[in-house]
Amino acid sequence: MQNNYFDEEIIQIYSCFKELRQSRGYTQKDVSDEVVSKDMISKFERGANMLTADKLFHAITNINMTPNEFMSTLNGFKPSKLQKLYDTLNNIRFSYPKSVVSAEELIVNDTKNKFNVLSNIMIKSVIQDVTGENYVSSDEKTLVGNYLNGIENWTTFELKLLYYVCPILDIGDVKWFGEILLERRFHCFVGENRSLTINVLMNLYDTVLDYQDIEYADFFRKNIETFDISDNLNAIVNFRILKDVHDYIVSRTNENFQNAILYLDSIEKIGLTSIISYCKERLKKLAPPEPDI
Repeated sequence: MQNNYFDEEIIQIYSCFKELRQSRGYTQKDVSDEVVSKDMISKFERGANMLTADKLFHAITNINMTPNEFMSTLNGFKPSKLQKLYDTLNNIRFSYPKSVVSAEELIVNDTKNKFNVLSNIMIKSVIQDVTGENYVSSDEKTLVGNYLNGIENWTTFELKLLYYVCPILDIGDVKWFGEILLERRFHCFVGENRSLTINVLMNLYDTVLDYQDIEYADFFRKNIETFDISDNLNAIVNFRILKDVHDYIVSRTNENFQNAILYLDSIEKIGLTSIISYCKERLKKLAPPEPDI
């Protein structure tokens, strides 16, 4: 589930910066100078490129704020109610076990409302993925499958549903829904759902890597490579991380391990220490056991 966590944290940074810049009456041109160009600011606010820490702090100074003031505002940045649900789910892995209690409080008991039932399954799926405990019943898995199979044109909600439940699906269902999504790519990969569609495909790819199913992993890797993600820095980084894990599963050599670690070290300067630490631990768990001497 690491991809979406990475995305949401980055999105909050550039969304918060853009909102503060506009609320303070600054244009992108006002903020730009010889250190941070207008083009760099524009790409940063669109999420196409991340600014380095020193350039970000410089841009913050140009909207007449200190880095501490910006971080304080960022920590209090208020997303929508639905986004709060997604943020809670994205953060479960990185603030476990406290976050599990918060997530469980979002479950609506004794409900027959389809939206609430499916939202409950999303919550349970993420908790199950993180804790390894059984939260989602076979009937609930069937309900999700029937629901997704019964919707011809998936909206944002269906894409989010698949994103959060895919780690608890059987490997065959993971590929099945991946194939459906790829068949509907021209419907889904548009507008605001462009990034979400890629995130879903990457989480499906991530899930088959957890199963260590190389055939299905090759399938998702090959198909994701057919998408143009050149304007999506987060997707580029996420895909590289997953490909490194994939390569290491295929051939668990020290060279592949070091290549993966070096890339994680190179992006750690962004400051996402929790996701980097998780990825490194994942690689270490995949390492073959030391031989007995």
